[in-house]
Amino acid sequence: MDKLYPILAQMKTSLDELEAIMIEEVNQLSRPQINPVSLQVLTDNKSQLLSTIQYYDEMRRQEEQAEKAAAPYTQQSKLFACWQQVSEKVRSTRELNLKVETLLNQHMQRNQQIQKVVNQVGHHGALYGPAGESSTAPSGRKYNISI
Repeated sequence: MDKLYPILAQMKTSLDELEAIMIEEVNQLSRPQINPVSLQVLTDNKSQLLSTIQYYDEMRRQEEQAEKAAAPYTQQSKLFACWQQVSEKVRSTRELNLKVETLLNQHMQRNQQIQKVVNQVGHHGALYGPAGESSTAPSGRKYNISI
């Protein structure tokens, strides 16, 4: 059990860092315009933390097998308290992840709508054709009047 507590503590620390990154991610996605570079940095950091958490979780499972223990560790108060904290962080990051997903979907829908408008405007009255030749868009009606 001596090895299990440090593993759980490391998981909690990594989950704390993940939560902070996800809060910043929600803040950035809540803005009308996204800074793609900043968002990519957050995404890379989040990916690294998720790998770290997965590593610690695998270590935890191996240690549980070796010690014949299982979460939530109701018999060991120290482990139980740490496990509760880990579980709470997992719940809060899951909620943040749902917010991130919703915000990303909203941005994608807005971008699709803008793309449709751009495509519609782009096809009417183009100054240049697909081969690069110039053309003039008709600006009105043409009447042939003979007297």
